[in-house]
Amino acid sequence: MRSCARFCCIVAALSIHHTTACRAGAFLQKPGEGMVILSTSIADAHKAYDARGRLGSAPSYTKFETQAYFEYGLADGLTFVAESNYMRFRGADEQRPLEQLRYLTAEALAGAPLYLPAGVGAGPRYEGLGAGWLGGRLRLLEWGATILSVQASLRGATPGAQIYLDMKRRLQEDARLQLGWPVELFGISGFGEAQLGFRSAGRSGDEIRGETTFGLRPMEGVLFLAQSFLALSPWSGDAPFMASQKLQLSAVCDVTREVALQLGVRAAVRGVNESAERGLLGALWYRF
Repeated sequence: MRSCARFCCIVAALSIHHTTACRAGAFLQKPGEGMVILSTSIADAHKAYDARGRLGSAPSYTKFETQAYFEYGLADGLTFVAESNYMRFRGADEQRPLEQLRYLTAEALAGAPLYLPAGVGAGPRYEGLGAGWLGGRLRLLEWGATILSVQASLRGATPGAQIYLDMKRRLQEDARLQLGWPVELFGISGFGEAQLGFRSAGRSGDEIRGETTFGLRPMEGVLFLAQSFLALSPWSGDAPFMASQKLQLSAVCDVTREVALQLGVRAAVRGVNESAERGLLGALWYRF
């Protein structure tokens, strides 16, 4: 059980704005060791933050995603990371009755038989491959149980998925400086992890990314996580300025020495020109 608890600490930092529900942080895998994380998340949004950060009504949508994340220790201080993603997006169809009426009216005026095909007036729809990425994490410094590392990756998406993701073009570069350290709170051991990064070609331009994670193990085989995900586009150019902060709370429980289960909730707590998304996530972790 101690082995799996250590495993939970090492891979605790989860992403998702982005399409990644589970992603390792500053810590690295030992040579020849690795992990696979299969995760599923479902989210929706019925409101959005406007240009002044005020919450208001907006076209709604639901999003279902399944991710397969993989990392493997290639050498001492070097870890390979990769992820693939499948998504289903369903946009609002508030105008569906009006669009259907227009279609039937046009048929009637043309003297054609009245027939309403499936999908007329439906909101935006997509189902298929989402974003995927691959890269590497390199240890820069290590003192005691504290570690400083850097991660660089290349992110890509299919043309159909791109318009539903935070991507101005199909390929993005992502680089992050990551710091991980041990913590103790009221006698409970845990860890902290912080990331500062840059991602190119977001929906509103190049982005600054910031992530923080705190994990506590109140008992053997159980890990509680509290996480914050920040994204903003200070170099937006002609596109509107964008900022977003999401919070995520989750728990990871050991099943065996190699397997753990995670359940959590996520919500956007503030933003500018960004949807107020909220959702649930679940994941199965396997370490080898």
